[in-house]
Amino acid sequence: MIQEVDTVVDFNTVDAFPLFPNCKDIPSREKQQICFQLEISQHIYASLKQFKFNAKEVINDTVLVKLKVDALGKTSLSTIQISNKTKELLPEFDSILKVSLQNLPLLQPAIKRDMPVTTEFTLPIVLMN
Repeated sequence: MIQEVDTVVDFNTVDAFPLFPNCKDIPSREKQQICFQLEISQHIYASLKQFKFNAKEVINDTVLVKLKVDALGKTSLSTIQISNKTKELLPEFDSILKVSLQNLPLLQPAIKRDMPVTTEFTLPIVLMN
């Protein structure tokens, strides 16, 4: 018996988002996504609050941080889109961000067609002082 196999996979969408341990029991896919976004934001913001940034000038900028959650659930930093001015005023920002990601718990990876997959997403971080 020959069975047709659908080989077209949309890699821009996943069947299930990466999840923190306390988000996995939420029944709604949309609410799981919101839970994930809140958890990652709260963790990173709390981690950044622990550091004293000594900028010589006022900073009012949004940094775009691209994060990757691999198929094993480990989160890492892909890229940081930061203005030259902010980078000059906060040269340690990227290394502090990397340290905060190391403290994240292991996540349940995203799922596509019942397989764990690597996903990337962008987290905006608003900097103001």
